[in-house]
Amino acid sequence: MKIDYSKYAGKVEFWKGVVEKAKNFTGTSPPSVFVGRFGFPKVFVGILSPTQHESNAGVLDSPEDWYRNRASIGDILGYRGQMVYSRFVSDVNAGSKLLDVTQQVAMAKSPADVEIELAKNPVFKFDFDKWSQPIGNPAPIMNASLASNPSTKAKVDYLISDMDAKAQDAVVELSSRVPMSQLQKIFSVGLLGTKSQRKLVPTRWAITAVDDMVSKALVEKILDYPEVDGIMLFHNEYLGNHYEILVLPGNYQMELVEIWNVDNPQPSIDQDYENYWLRETYASTTGGAFYSSRYAVGMHLEKIKRQASVLIVREVRPSYDVPMGIWQLREAVKDAFNQQHEKFGTVEQAVARICSRLVSKDKWVNESKLLKLLKTQSTLRKFTNG
Repeated sequence: MKIDYSKYAGKVEFWKGVVEKAKNFTGTSPPSVFVGRFGFPKVFVGILSPTQHESNAGVLDSPEDWYRNRASIGDILGYRGQMVYSRFVSDVNAGSKLLDVTQQVAMAKSPADVEIELAKNPVFKFDFDKWSQPIGNPAPIMNASLASNPSTKAKVDYLISDMDAKAQDAVVELSSRVPMSQLQKIFSVGLLGTKSQRKLVPTRWAITAVDDMVSKALVEKILDYPEVDGIMLFHNEYLGNHYEILVLPGNYQMELVEIWNVDNPQPSIDQDYENYWLRETYASTTGGAFYSSRYAVGMHLEKIKRQASVLIVREVRPSYDVPMGIWQLREAVKDAFNQQHEKFGTVEQAVARICSRLVSKDKWVNESKLLKLLKTQSTLRKFTNG
């Protein structure tokens, strides 16, 4: 995806000269790895690191910290711009010395120093998409080795060694022990699951797969909980993405509505929905955003030991001018539940409040499947009781 990020040039221009001179170096990986998807099943795989030792390298690839510190788009581009993506081509089922080093970096619990020998100097550029954080400065790698022995969390090491544990079970078990951003990397480089399951998974797919596995396990737990006892509305905003989360009494069901091009008289509106029985098909309209949303919702409902019908409205505003990845949705929606919420007597009152905070006002309402279902149920109750 080609994006004009020239307005943020001041945040990255210093690193252009540093990065393009790099050839052989020892850099501190946050830790960070990336698996591409083009050419599948032969894909680019590699390690991301600055070209020197960095005592605070962890911040270069820590979406959870970025959100916690309210890092701006410019800040994040500055972090990403100083790292080289030292990459090689691998079949998703093949092993190699370079892959071994990449896997050791992915499983490290703290930044790891890596000695890198490149075939040629990096090209200073960014690649963007909706799912993963920006990737910059690719260069073909010849050799890589660890300059130290990075430590690994005991549970991570145990499940990586366990060839009998299914990938889904291992992912769910680790989700409460390591940040989601690291869990996605560990899964992506083929370190979890039975022997037959272990293969490289493109980072973009791994992000969605991990969100899906963890959120499904959370939702399956909350289906036996009692319903919430009132209509609650939460909201949050980060990096030009505005979120409204409506929580309603009822059996579990969830919908994500996304509003794009809000300054257009006819904004683009996407939505995906699932009922109590969960989806059997991929949420192709909103894609990975749906599963990141379900993860945040599942975390909250499991915490309060309740089930609910949940409607999330995401309005993407013009200030979100460079894609940062779906992590910002996961973190912003998850944190919305930590903020003060509003209570309403009717769904109509809550929807009116949502519309009052949106640039697009009520243009999304008729696209919501969940609201249509609630209206139909209300009409049926009136007819039955009438």
